Amino acid sequence: MYLVIVGGGKVGEPLASSLINAGHEVFILDHNQQTVTALQRELGMVAAVGEATSVRDLNDAGATRAEVIIATTDSDEDNLAACQLARNHFDIQRTIAVVHSPENAELFERSGIDMVISATSLILANLATAIPSHPLIRLMPIGDHLQELVAIKLPAGGLLIGRKLSEITLPYGTNIILIITSEGKSKKPDPDIRIEAEDEVIALSPTNSTAELWILLTELR
Repeated sequence: MYLVIVGGGKVGEPLASSLINAGHEVFILDHNQQTVTALQRELGMVAAVGEATSVRDLNDAGATRAEVIIATTDSDEDNLAACQLARNHFDIQRTIAVVHSPENAELFERSGIDMVISATSLILANLATAIPSHPLIRLMPIGDHLQELVAIKLPAGGLLIGRKLSEITLPYGTNIILIITSEGKSKKPDPDIRIEAEDEVIALSPTNSTAELWILLTELR
């Protein structure tokens, strides 16, 4: 699957990395040259300087053949505009956008964006499968539903609390792409990062391994 990600920051970069590791083809647009240079150093020549609202820049990023666009910039206006351009100008069939201001979420949905994701929790409420104390949230399917992006909240008394990521053996094919703390701050999943109570783990998981991942992350002491 070919995806265009607009915005290579705290959400876009780890998401792109995990999608590439899972075998998908990804191109990232970001308006900041330093961000693009860092992305190219880490991921290869899969990023370029460009504006989310530029038809030319989106075209250069391969929007004409993309199946999905994911808008993760810091600007709600740019995320909305990028998805509208993707749908109306390039006929991209699936549009996903991060929304930073809760009051804008309804506007995004009315505009026809397929998936609107809260920037603070990365949870789309109408896709939530509620498990009272430590929920599993299915954020979006990837490819032919063989993989999915999920969010799992770790319980305070969890067995993994305090462990480094490098000490945790994940199910085969699973990649953690972001960790959201209980204060709503994001942490890059470096090997030395320790899991804390009430962290929300955002992971790219084979669909048939999601249940195993949930059990691993939520097992109590």
